[in-house]
Amino acid sequence: MKYLSTLALLFFVFTANAQNTTQPKTDVPAHIQKWISEKTAFKKSNARSKAFFLRDSIKIVGYIKGYDRSSGYASGIIYHANNIIRQDFPTTVRIYPDGRFECSMLGIHPIRSNIYLNNHTINFYAEPGTTTGLILDFQNPQYLGVNKAINEQLAAIETPRPDYNKLNDYVKTQAPEDFKKVQLQKWEKARRVADSAMNAKRTSKNVRRLIESQVDLDYAVYLFDYESNRSYYQKQEPDNAILKMPMPADYFDYLNMIDMDDQTLLVSNDFSTFVNRFEFSPAFQRQLLHQANKFGYKQLDSAYLANNKKTNLVYDIAKLRALTSNFRFYQYKERTFADETAALSKAMRDPFVLSEMNAAYERYKLGNVAYELPNTPAAAVFKKIIGPSKGKVLIVDFWAEWCGPCRAGIESSLALRTKYKDNPDFEYVFVTDSESTAAAFYEDYTKKNLMTNTHRIPADDYLALRELFKFNGIPRYVLVTADGKIQDDNFASHNMKSEFQKYFPEKFPIDYWK
Repeated sequence: MKYLSTLALLFFVFTANAQNTTQPKTDVPAHIQKWISEKTAFKKSNARSKAFFLRDSIKIVGYIKGYDRSSGYASGIIYHANNIIRQDFPTTVRIYPDGRFECSMLGIHPIRSNIYLNNHTINFYAEPGTTTGLILDFQNPQYLGVNKAINEQLAAIETPRPDYNKLNDYVKTQAPEDFKKVQLQKWEKARRVADSAMNAKRTSKNVRRLIESQVDLDYAVYLFDYESNRSYYQKQEPDNAILKMPMPADYFDYLNMIDMDDQTLLVSNDFSTFVNRFEFSPAFQRQLLHQANKFGYKQLDSAYLANNKKTNLVYDIAKLRALTSNFRFYQYKERTFADETAALSKAMRDPFVLSEMNAAYERYKLGNVAYELPNTPAAAVFKKIIGPSKGKVLIVDFWAEWCGPCRAGIESSLALRTKYKDNPDFEYVFVTDSESTAAAFYEDYTKKNLMTNTHRIPADDYLALRELFKFNGIPRYVLVTADGKIQDDNFASHNMKSEFQKYFPEKFPIDYWK
């Protein structure tokens, strides 16, 4: 099937009534109502383009009823990303003292995402070139602007989702074939439930497709997670008979239930998880890229086509994500970018995806060139943290109490940090926030793990640093030069010694660590 260009052409075309931007009667102050009306009325000339991919700003504005600045939060965050090339763009939602809020982020296609505000999650749909309005009391959000009708239809439909509280038990007690059979039945039931609800609500055809895609992503990821979680529990319970069972050769054929060429899959915030699971699953066979000395993508295509009739959009995106991460971490010592992309350029059918590949290379081929921090409030927060350690190379570690990989990294570096505790050349700096890490835990954990240069900062400041260094997930490591420049804002801390030799060969020669 071709990419759903026809669907993309129709996707965002609504009747005049569906696009009504009239503001509802609320208890919102008049001057704020006027501000929101003016903001949401603005629309770029290319908004509602017939093309699915469109590079333009996505703006969110709104008002929080009863907001009180003394409540302790002055910002929220949207974990935004370009999932085609695995690039994060977390966006701070700044709240004004009177309760108004706004933000802007670069979009490349429509999105269904969330704003996180003071432990509340607000769902929204938005398109490049448009402004989406929200009036919040954290119970029933009111949607405004050109995307009002779509948001209201999406909010009106709740669909069954897999139970993650039971997944680990399923991994250890249900044979792969049995688990898959049961989940396929639940998947089909969820489709029927969603279809019935949409019929009752008379949901538009375009919004129906968004909801159907969400159901498919939910259950596909659940089936992926069952398979990937088995390796962990096999180590924990080596005698478990269920875990000893091999995965069926046809386990991943549930992907045939999804149109992998459907562009609307990318709209969901969960597409990031889906494509990540696909990329590292046996269905994709990414290991072929590392086994081949040259032209690994040709071998990957051959292997995929041996089990599938054709390639598809999701597969092409997975290849591009692998290319960008491989180029960053492995630098293609035995290969060149031109060699690898020659096959990709011929195989990729979507011109926008191909353009993303070329743009990504332009960024990566320059390497990590040290840059100055900007003159922004977020940078001022970071400068204050690193200021006392100027003159040393710094590894700044962003972590949280709830983050298992963060704590594993801290604990694994303890021996090295102990050995070089008073080293004049480099130092570790640890940063967490007051919302993610409890005070009592922080005091105990930092002492136990000798985290001498450590900071527990306000949640608003931490969110600002996420935006500054463009990271959604943690742990995240930032490498700072002795003169305070940012050498690498996505530093491979696990490979610290060789990375130091690469960036600072004179200060950290090969025999430095002996």
